[in-house]
Amino acid sequence: MKIRPHPRMTGIIIGDEVYSHPHKIFARVADIFPAAVCVKIGILSTEEPMEITQDPQLWRADDIENLSVCRYCGSREDIHTVIDTGIPFRVCSTCSSVADEPAPLPPLA
Repeated sequence: MKIRPHPRMTGIIIGDEVYSHPHKIFARVADIFPAAVCVKIGILSTEEPMEITQDPQLWRADDIENLSVCRYCGSREDIHTVIDTGIPFRVCSTCSSVADEPAPLPPLA
């Protein structure tokens, strides 16, 4: 039996920046699995001496958004961040120019 990857995992590569909707934090992908990514989160200890440690976490594909590619076409070229919705995502210049164009008016009957 062949393991099929989750549809959201097709464009993710190691080093991509992802956003976790449940945790509401950003992280870089350290490893990729068919339906999840492994990320390393910096955690600050509260004991003396205070240290930052890298804690690996497994995030499900359903819970993340890849911020290293265009949300609409998946391109990695010439992307910029859009924060109008409160949840940041990235859009390439081509898709951004299409979204900025006014919708055509319907024909008059």
